This record gives sequence, C-alpha cells and structure tokens, in this order.
Amino acid sequence: MPKIRVAGFLVLIIAIASYLLRPKVKLSDIEQQNTGLYPDTPIPIEPGDLLFSPTGKSESKYVGHVGIVDADGNVIHSIPAGLKKDTVLEYFRKFRAIKIYKPHNPETGEKAARHLALLYEHHPKAAYRILTPLNDMEEQQYCTKIVWQSYYHGAGVSLGRIKPAWKAIHPSLLKDRRHLKRM
Repeated sequence: MPKIRVAGFLVLIIAIASYLLRPKVKLSDIEQQNTGLYPDTPIPIEPGDLLFSPTGKSESKYVGHVGIVDADGNVIHSIPAGLKKDTVLEYFRKFRAIKIYKPHNPETGEKAARHLALLYEHHPKAAYRILTPLNDMEEQQYCTKIVWQSYYHGAGVSLGRIKPAWKAIHPSLLKDRRHLKRM
C-alpha cells in the first residue's frame, strides 16, 4: 500500500510541476491605429465581413468561432450569455489567429449586416443552442447560425451550400469561395 501512495504522490507532483513549468505564450498587444482598418492590417472594416478564429486565446490553430461585422463596424457573435457586440479591437484582443473573409460583392455584406441588426435587436439574449436547425428559432443561436441566418435571410445567400434544416454546423463550413474571399 505505501508504494502505491508514494507513486501516486510522485505522479501528482510531476503533473503540478509540468503545469507550472509549461511554456507561456505571450500574445502580442494588438493596436488599431486607424479605426477604419482591422488592427495591424491595411484591410478596411466593412459590413458583412466574417472573422474566423480558434475559440479563444488557446494555442489551437483550428477554427472554432466566427463573428460578423455589423453596419457600424462592430463584431457580433454568439456566446453562451447571448449575442455579443464587440468593437473590432475588443474582438481581436479576445481571439487570436483571426482570418478575415469578405463578401465578393459589398452589397451582399451590407444586406447581411442589415439582417444581423434585426437579430441583435430582437434577440440580444438569445439562448446558446447548437442543436437547433439553422433556419428556425432565432431566439436560439450559436456563432455559425447567426452568420448563416444573416446571409441567408438578409442577402439570399446560403453560405457553404448548407441546408436550412441542418444543425450543429462548424464555422469552417461557411467559408464559401463562391461568395467570400479570404484576405
């Protein structure tokens, strides 16, 4: 019995030491010199732009979240507490490795942003539900769904050739080259 306790204690000590001594990644401070441009880029902020990123400041390189730019140049995205409106700078500070996608036609982005404004106005506290059909229940949202609904209902565009009845759609499926270009 004592050997098992000592071995368990050593495993615990090694786990704690590994956690405390893990490499720390310092994320660079993001600056936005011109509020009409995305931080540290020459890319203009325009309605309907999509911002894809890993879910948070984790070290993952895989997309897990998406936000959409509204007509005022803010980013709206869905989080468990409801729909969230951030300035572009706030959004860039929350998320890392952001990939910007713009609609080929700026008018398409403007139409999507108009529908986004309606969703935000009518459902700011939308419940976070992934297993809801894309075309149903605007009071239940998740990040992919709010973007898809904005483009589908606002601009008549089904990003990613996704069907309205589909559920739990990963954000990366919205990257539709027919309608969007990566910057």
